[in-house]
Amino acid sequence: MNIYEKLNEARIRFQSANVKKSGKNTYAGYTYYELSDILPVINKLAKELKFACIVNFTKEVATLDFVDIEKPSEKIVFSSPMASASLKGCHEVQNTGASETYLKRYLYQNCFEIVEADALDMTMNPNAQQQQPRQYQQPQNRQYNGYQQQPRQYQ
Repeated sequence: MNIYEKLNEARIRFQSANVKKSGKNTYAGYTYYELSDILPVINKLAKELKFACIVNFTKEVATLDFVDIEKPSEKIVFSSPMASASLKGCHEVQNTGASETYLKRYLYQNCFEIVEADALDMTMNPNAQQQQPRQYQQPQNRQYNGYQQQPRQYQ
């Protein structure tokens, strides 16, 4: 199997594993995958299919390398810009850990195409008035240097 076949097979097997979400956001009322939900399944698949996932962080970017163990020079890289967290009551190291944990989870979700409902949508206020799209306004007849310009007709 080449590296793309391994990744494809791992994605299919992960989706068939029926992994349950244990994370709960009580504020917004949704559940999500914790690393502890997905990593045991992915690590088992890695052993069976002979790949490894290596996560790295720099100041600018977080990466997950999906590496073929049988051909270590072959890898597929997934990346995300680094972001910072500012959790209340936490010091800088805790915020760094929070950022890395979130990014690691998102990198695995990207690599293995783990689908979750969009948490941002769930935190939106459903009672807030949505902005209506603007209607196109037909321009009025204009005169330029004594010439009458007719408005264009759009279909």
